[in-house]
Amino acid sequence: MNTVQRKFLIERIQQKTKDKIEALKNSRMNFPSIDNYIFKAILTDNLELQPSEVILSALKSKATRAKAGENWLSEDRMGFYKSTTIRIDIEELLKLPKDYNEELTRVREHNGKINEEIALLKIQLDTIEVRVQLASDKTLQNLVNEVDDMGSLSLIDTKLKLLS
Repeated sequence: MNTVQRKFLIERIQQKTKDKIEALKNSRMNFPSIDNYIFKAILTDNLELQPSEVILSALKSKATRAKAGENWLSEDRMGFYKSTTIRIDIEELLKLPKDYNEELTRVREHNGKINEEIALLKIQLDTIEVRVQLASDKTLQNLVNEVDDMGSLSLIDTKLKLLS
């Protein structure tokens, strides 16, 4: 297999991998909107404030990180409300609704598996590119003859290991 053929093979594998990664990225779930869950909690009278210790701790943390001359409460540089507005993370003010936490956990787990699969594909692609460059002509010809799906990185990787 000459250089042009090796390059074509690598480009074909790269494109198939890129397509798979894009499909995986598109299958990621969107994170739930905290706004909707808080709105629902307000309407069902299930919204709870954090204990005062949590809120005060958040404010103390902001105060200790403050820089001289900065509006540390709202972090606004300019504006009419800067002396009457306090900006803290919603988790520091409210207890997040249980159903929001459950959905967030479910989405994180789902997306985490997809991210792991994408990382594995990238590692396999790097490995295969090196193996294709270093493999003998006979090995690559056998690979092309035996592997129907040139986009299956795990299949190509396994076949290259067996043929080498």
